[in-house]
Amino acid sequence: MSDIMEYKMFIDGQWVDSESGEMMDVINPANQEIVARVPLAGPADVEKAVDASRRAFESGVWANKSKGERARILGNMAKLLFKNSARLAYLESLTCGAPIRQTSLIDVGSCLLSFHMTAQLLDLFPEVEYAPYAPSAPLHSFMKREPIGVCLGIAPWNVPLSSAGAKIAPALAMGNSMIMKPASITPITTLELARLAKEAGVPDGVLNVVTGPGRTVGHALARHPDVGKISLTGSTEVGREIYHLAADTIKKITLELGGKSPLIVLDDADLDVAINTGLTAFLFHQGQICLSGTRLFVPRKMQDALVSGMIEKIKLLKIGNQLDPLTDQGPIASEAQLNTIMRYVAIGREEGAEAACGGNRLAGPEYDRGFFFEPTIFMNCNNQMKQVREEIFGPVQCVIPYDDDEEALAMANDTMYGLAGGIVSTNVARAQKLATRIRTGTVFINIYHLTRADAPFGGYKQSGIGTEKAFDSLREYSYVKHICQDMTASAKDKFWNYLLGIKY
Repeated sequence: MSDIMEYKMFIDGQWVDSESGEMMDVINPANQEIVARVPLAGPADVEKAVDASRRAFESGVWANKSKGERARILGNMAKLLFKNSARLAYLESLTCGAPIRQTSLIDVGSCLLSFHMTAQLLDLFPEVEYAPYAPSAPLHSFMKREPIGVCLGIAPWNVPLSSAGAKIAPALAMGNSMIMKPASITPITTLELARLAKEAGVPDGVLNVVTGPGRTVGHALARHPDVGKISLTGSTEVGREIYHLAADTIKKITLELGGKSPLIVLDDADLDVAINTGLTAFLFHQGQICLSGTRLFVPRKMQDALVSGMIEKIKLLKIGNQLDPLTDQGPIASEAQLNTIMRYVAIGREEGAEAACGGNRLAGPEYDRGFFFEPTIFMNCNNQMKQVREEIFGPVQCVIPYDDDEEALAMANDTMYGLAGGIVSTNVARAQKLATRIRTGTVFINIYHLTRADAPFGGYKQSGIGTEKAFDSLREYSYVKHICQDMTASAKDKFWNYLLGIKY
């Protein structure tokens, strides 16, 4: 076993232990070896982080910088992420189980682009805006964006690095202070981001990272009266809890939550494109992605050929050590999540679905100590089955045959979720028309999982509130203030006096 890395929390620009001195283990899900230890925070640590964030904000050391200076420092972060990309990719893979090819190209790249693109967008973001119509009275009226104050980011365990970047970059861009609470099982890349932020020139107290369980640390931060904004990426169930905690002090909130996204293969689709898109939709990061396309709607006459083609390609995948550059599928991130996947697979079988492939925990010398699960495709599914309607968060695809486009669309929209969706078609106009009718925040056509740092990302219905990325994220991390000034010189000429009957 390799040496265990020891981390501290980052509060007020310093690396600190928790007040209790207790620690949490971080493991490698491929073999359950302890790879790192981080502090187990408690109420006193929460107060220290909030106090540091509030003092930094109120001092103006960051909020009073020009947007050009803040953009320059965010640009420094992007450069440091590139410089440290190999180490960050390694640590991300080591703890969340994603193949290192993915973390090197996608996860680190997404985080880097969050800082780079936010810096670019901030430069274009208007400091002052005006109402669309000229006032009928002699008024000067304008709007300006102002920071909220102390913001809280709660990151998920599946994509900790890219999620942290998507929250930290816009929060800091708008002049806020930020507290990050990473997931307990994948905290170390967020701590590494704090180190890079200090090196990039972010002042002490502006970014703080507190490690500990969501039920204690996350909830304490979410209900704290000095926290003005919460951004959570997580399950819909956790989102409901955070929403309730935020309500008492009426915080601004962004929730990026669960999904059970539809992928509709149209009858004019190229079969090879449909096979590849279907696999990408549910196997990226072992299916542990909120927008995964795990409800595959297929024309009845194409179902057998499509599923057979997917199975043949699954047989070629290398499943194993996520740190091996040749690995295509790594371990599930935790034992708890593995058990959840296995429970839903059992439910699928009980409901009458047929496992065309997979459905089992992998066994053997390479797999026995880790949390490995076979890519699984269920056939004979319908849209009312429990494993079809509920988010599994694993490499499980449910294939649902349909007879016409309207039936496919009705089933696609028959869900409490609305995070993403996809279409496979050779007809551009037909696909785009159908995309406008799918009730989701993102729709992919002939591709899947390709989000952009300069395009908004958010969900409909119970998949979330608000949006991340692009100009929308800058608005989410700011208040808007309307300033209205009467330009008349003397009291007797002010039009309001006539309305109120004030005499001169």
